[in-house]
Amino acid sequence: MKINPINFFKRELDYLPPHFVNTVVKCNEAELEKMRQWVYQTCTGRYSVTKDIIYVDGSNARSVFVLGFENPSDLTLFALSGMFNTKPIN
Repeated sequence: MKINPINFFKRELDYLPPHFVNTVVKCNEAELEKMRQWVYQTCTGRYSVTKDIIYVDGSNARSVFVLGFENPSDLTLFALSGMFNTKPIN
């Protein structure tokens, strides 16, 4: 097993820094925990999971989770895994 030295510090942030690459994830609370575990075990850099509201069709509001990564390669790995339903933020 390869040890990640970043794991000795807090890798999951409570906010989304402006330099992180991010994506919107459509999931419920149970899927969110599965996603957090997958990201922690598979990816190498810092990441954030935040809740946001998006507007669909100008009037309908919807609550979504935004997943951000410090390393763009972690986002690529996450997207290519196909395990979760993602949508890029414009």
